[in-house]
Amino acid sequence: MSVLVIGAAGAVGKRLIGALAARGERIVAVDKAPQLPDSIRHLVMHAETNADVRNFYTMQRLFKRHRFVHTVWNLAAPLSVETAVNPKVAEQVTINGMRNVLWAMYEARVKKILFTDSIGSFGSLAPRENCTARWLTEHPLQDPGSDYGRQKRGVRRLLKEFWMSGGDPRWAVLPGVLHSEAAWGNGTTEYALEALLFAAKRLSAPSSQEKFACPIQPDVRLPMIFVDDLTRGLLSLQDAPESQLREPERGYALPGVSFTAEELFKEIRYHVPNFEYDVQINENMCLGLWLVP
Repeated sequence: MSVLVIGAAGAVGKRLIGALAARGERIVAVDKAPQLPDSIRHLVMHAETNADVRNFYTMQRLFKRHRFVHTVWNLAAPLSVETAVNPKVAEQVTINGMRNVLWAMYEARVKKILFTDSIGSFGSLAPRENCTARWLTEHPLQDPGSDYGRQKRGVRRLLKEFWMSGGDPRWAVLPGVLHSEAAWGNGTTEYALEALLFAAKRLSAPSSQEKFACPIQPDVRLPMIFVDDLTRGLLSLQDAPESQLREPERGYALPGVSFTAEELFKEIRYHVPNFEYDVQINENMCLGLWLVP
């Protein structure tokens, strides 16, 4: 039996494949890229490249070719900033892509699928504290305030339909990811790593007058999670017996730590006293931000 990972070359996909391979899983890696990154190419049993989730027949052929798949990870979805720039293409990938994957799974009689949702799914009416994935299932018509959040909501509806038809869908609401990768993605919470990298540059050039360009409001509080904790949480959701999945529609919010940009910058200044910043709002990044003071 094997695990099929769609969006294998993405930031989460690469981490997930590394963790799956470390425990001996047989992996089928699927991505629209012409080839997999060197970091994961040797870890997978089969690589299906140039594979677009927007094409149903491509998905159908995948499941016919790999008949021993027991679990699917569909990570094919643009990030929040990419969605804001081109929402139509993002919808085709995120919603229509999931529809194609689920239908191909239904034909192949594969039941378990996992999906990564986002804090961008919560709108302005969501609670500021102790807010779980249950709130999303109890308020299915709330407006998250962005195309990104609305598309995630559309995927949750598809997963609910799949569940009601006998499938085993599971989804995790992800906070921002704290990591040390050279490149992760153009997401809203990526500012945190960029600020740390900028601070490291200031250490080597203490006389520089350059300021960090903060792309979000400094007082907006966002939840974050360390990348290793993220990976452990995702694997735990995959491994959990169905009898233990008691949350509505099998959605779980992964916990982390919340802080504002200003709080992060204050901590940086303990180590880099000459760290300074300017606020240069990126409107695409700020769409859907909901955790405000």
